[in-house]
Amino acid sequence: MCGEKVVEAMRVAGFDMARVDALGDAMGVIKGSGGGRSLLMNGHIDHVPVGDMIDPFSAKLMDGAQFGTAGEVIYGRAACDMKAGVAAMVMAGAYLRDAGVKLKGDYKVAAVGQEEVGGAGTVSTIDKDQFLADVVLIGEATNMDLALGHRGSMKMSIVVKGRSCHASAPERGINALYKAIDLITRIRNELVPKLPSDPLFGKVSLSITMIEVKPGAFNVVPEECRFAIDCRNTPNYTAENLYHDLQALIADQMGKDPDFKAIVLPTPLIRGDRIFNGFYTDPVAFPVVKEAETAIKGVLGKAPKRKTWTFATDGRFYSWLGIPVIGFGPGEEHFAHTDKDHVKVEDYLKTIEVYVAIAKKICN
Repeated sequence: MCGEKVVEAMRVAGFDMARVDALGDAMGVIKGSGGGRSLLMNGHIDHVPVGDMIDPFSAKLMDGAQFGTAGEVIYGRAACDMKAGVAAMVMAGAYLRDAGVKLKGDYKVAAVGQEEVGGAGTVSTIDKDQFLADVVLIGEATNMDLALGHRGSMKMSIVVKGRSCHASAPERGINALYKAIDLITRIRNELVPKLPSDPLFGKVSLSITMIEVKPGAFNVVPEECRFAIDCRNTPNYTAENLYHDLQALIADQMGKDPDFKAIVLPTPLIRGDRIFNGFYTDPVAFPVVKEAETAIKGVLGKAPKRKTWTFATDGRFYSWLGIPVIGFGPGEEHFAHTDKDHVKVEDYLKTIEVYVAIAKKICN
């Protein structure tokens, strides 16, 4: 189990506490002497499927030129998203111990599972273990910049109804797949171009990610087609907005096509979404942003750019509790979830130094 390997590395590094919970999440602590702020480093150890990657778990050292990256890189699934970040967190702890750095606040690491499927690992460490701190750093890929938040994430499905029949006589039925394609085309051509933008978080995005039919037989015209929608939203486009826009398209399509029937699932009221389920750490409200920038500049020789991630992270769970959350990690996010998943060796090593510098700044 990956969590057990992380705990083993923590113990070798000299962490005062290191253990795995029932979900396979690894938690470790280097205890401070007292009187300082605590810092929690959060990263996930699960990853998406390997897809078409060649030797996805080889962790090959190779020239990054074929990826358009200068220098030597580590290649493999989750190199960028985000085992390099987790490894750097543990190695930063090892450096603090080896160098005899005396922190006042606790240095904590949570290497969690199930981030890619909703964040159950982080939620468990918060709810069951109260594994929290004064400041949280998320080690997702930032390309060595400083991330302060991200858009929200909304999931909806549309179920389109038809009438099944033998595929040899399609005129006897109503092909739910064809009807779904009509609606998907309208979503792409009419709804997506009108999605709003936000000056801080950027444009709302929407993708159709999965589709399935019933009964799913080779020789049967499908009576039902369900497709999934992934929408990354901003504060000015809520779950209610998306739901009503989809309902309006469905109503209009039903008016044009008497054989068209569809519903949106789940409704915002059923799902109980937050109005905006992303987050942002305001530099004006939270001085830790400037402190992190100072620490990063001390290592890299230049101030990092402030940014927001395009994807969601487990940082939202801490931010909703009122804890300031910052993000810094090796890797470029556009390589995450691709067959080019890799991280620069130089950036990985520099990230260890940055984490040490941030720990000194915050925990002392």
